[in-house]
Amino acid sequence: MIILWFLILLTIIVFVHEMGHYLIARINGVRVEVFSIGFGKELIGLSDKSGTRWKLCLIPLGGYVKFFGDANLSSNLPNDQLNALSEDEKNKTFHVKTLKQKAFIVFAGPLANFIFAFLIFFSVLLIKGNPSEIKYLPIVENVMENSAAYTSGFIKNDKIIEVNGDHIDSFLDIRDIIISSPSKVIIFKVIRNDEEFNIIAKPDSVEVINTNGIKTIIGKMGFSAKYETRYEKINLIDSLHKSLYDTYLYSIKTFEGISDIIIGKRSASELGGPIMIASVASKAANRGIESYLFIMAIISINLGIINLFPIPLLDGGHLLLYGIQSVTKTVINEVFLKYFYGIGMFIIFALMILVNYNDLVKQIN
Repeated sequence: MIILWFLILLTIIVFVHEMGHYLIARINGVRVEVFSIGFGKELIGLSDKSGTRWKLCLIPLGGYVKFFGDANLSSNLPNDQLNALSEDEKNKTFHVKTLKQKAFIVFAGPLANFIFAFLIFFSVLLIKGNPSEIKYLPIVENVMENSAAYTSGFIKNDKIIEVNGDHIDSFLDIRDIIISSPSKVIIFKVIRNDEEFNIIAKPDSVEVINTNGIKTIIGKMGFSAKYETRYEKINLIDSLHKSLYDTYLYSIKTFEGISDIIIGKRSASELGGPIMIASVASKAANRGIESYLFIMAIISINLGIINLFPIPLLDGGHLLLYGIQSVTKTVINEVFLKYFYGIGMFIIFALMILVNYNDLVKQIN
C-alpha cells in the first residue's frame, strides 16, 4: 500500500504540473506532441485529434510535455530545420513564440501546483471545516525499534487505560508522566484484543537542552499516539481567505527551508526523496483522506517552489535565460547553453543521489 499511495500522489501532482504547461502552450498556439507521466518505456497511451500522445511510462518519477519542433533542451530548432517547416508549422513551435509567451508557458507548471494546493485547502475547508482541536487518544500508533516501549512489549493499537493505577483519558497525561519519570518503573494497564494486562516499563533517560541552554534529563518511551482532529464549519468567504493564506504560508515556509539548507543554516540531511515521500504519504493516508490531501498539497507546493529555483533544466533555469534575453536583447549563445544545461544535469543528478542517500540512511537508522 505504501507504493500505491506514493504513486497516486506523485502521478496527480506531476499531472497537474505538466497540465499547466500544456494548457498555456495550447492557448498560445503551440502544438504539444507528447504529454507524458513518467519516463522510459510507454506502458499505456493514446493520441488525440490534435496530435498529442498522452502516455504513462515505466519510471513514474516525474513527467514532461514535448512541444512540436523541440530538438534540444532549450526547445530550439537548428535554423536549417526551422526553415524547412511551413509557415503554419513554424507558428505552432515553441521556438518562434515571444519571450513573454515562453515565460508564461514555463511558469504555468509551478503556478498550476500552487493553484492545485489552494484548491485542496479550499475544498477541505469548505466540505470538512477548519481544524479546531486535535485530541490525542491513549492508543499507541507507532513504536520505535529498540526503544523502551519496544523492549517492554508495546505494539500498535495498544490502548492504555491506567498508568501507575491512575485512570487515563488522554495521551498527553501519559506523556507528562513519562517525561517526569526517567529510568523509573511505570506500570501501564493496557487493553489488547479485548484483554486487559499490565506492561512494566522503564522510560529511557534522555538529555535535552532548552532555549536557555539548560540541560535536563527526561524520560522517553519511544511510542506515539493516535489522534483525531475535530473540525469547525466555516463559511465560503472565510474558507477562501484561509486557503489563500495557507497556500502563501506553506510556500514561504518551503522556500525558507530550502534556502536555509542551501546557505548552510540547516542540514542537507533534512532533504528527502521518493522513499521519504512514500512513507509520509502512506502514514497520511492511514490517518484519513484529509491528512493525505494535506500532504498532497504541501508536496505540490514543494514541487512548484523547487521548479522555480534558477537551476538549469528546471523551469526556473529557463525563466532565468528568458530574463537575460529580455535585458540583453540578444539570443543566448549555443555554446553557453550547452555548458549551462550540462551544469544543470550535474546539479540534478547530485541532488538525486543526495536525497536517495538520505532516505536510505533514515531507513537504516
